[in-house]
Amino acid sequence: MFPATALVVFILALSGAAFWIFHTRTHRVKSEAVLTEKQYTRLLELAEHSLESSDVPVGAILLYEGMIVGEGYNTVLRNAKAGEHAEVNAISNAIAVMGIEKFSSLDRSSLILVSTFEPCLMCAGAFINYNVQIVYFMKEKDLAYIGKEEALFFRYLLRRRQVRNRDEQTSLFQKHPDYHDRRRNTHQ
Repeated sequence: MFPATALVVFILALSGAAFWIFHTRTHRVKSEAVLTEKQYTRLLELAEHSLESSDVPVGAILLYEGMIVGEGYNTVLRNAKAGEHAEVNAISNAIAVMGIEKFSSLDRSSLILVSTFEPCLMCAGAFINYNVQIVYFMKEKDLAYIGKEEALFFRYLLRRRQVRNRDEQTSLFQKHPDYHDRRRNTHQ
């Protein structure tokens, strides 16, 4: 990688880290400001379910216009699937119940994800992919942990490599019926 490219990647990573820290710190709120008592209780019940399989005890709910439309808890160990964090499971549950078309058409200003623990970068990627713009959490990660996550993400950016010809992937995209329909930008 050229030094100029590495510098650009470094600057982008730093700006991403600053955004992540500022953004998450501004969304740490008391649960009563977002949740009803019943929703708060459900959120904690979901986190407790994670303990049944020794998963990290995190629960998440997805609210639309104040109603729970998706819920999840960590099932990484239970199901031996790396992506089954509570937040991703809550989004997946909403999509399974509603269908992708209806989920994609929801007004994003009325869609809120609430987690018991500050989401990781993988979950933040799911928020970006599915256009979940409002995220709250009960307990934040310490700055050292966030710094470690950002350093690992920066390492990924520096070490990633393209293989073969990207035109092959483009031709696969072109075979997909929605390739030219960019009205739905909530998923790839």
